[in-house]
Amino acid sequence: MPTTQQVDEIVDRVKKRLEEAQRERIYLEVTGAKLDDEWLYITVAPSQTGVSAAEAAAFMSKVERELRAAGDDNVLLIPAIGD
Repeated sequence: MPTTQQVDEIVDRVKKRLEEAQRERIYLEVTGAKLDDEWLYITVAPSQTGVSAAEAAAFMSKVERELRAAGDDNVLLIPAIGD
């Protein structure tokens, strides 16, 4: 479970992974984060038009698995609609 001190570090790692996804033409960005009841919720939205919902969901799931493998449990990436 993430602590308040770990939130910025975890969010920064997620942002970095989303930037790397642009090489695969998956354009996503972090739009918010909230630590609530021992869970860190990170809101992710498309940063460009034309992002496939299925590809975005698959990539977000991959990032969650990577976080768990690194010991960062209780982190959820929440899909959101872009502006």
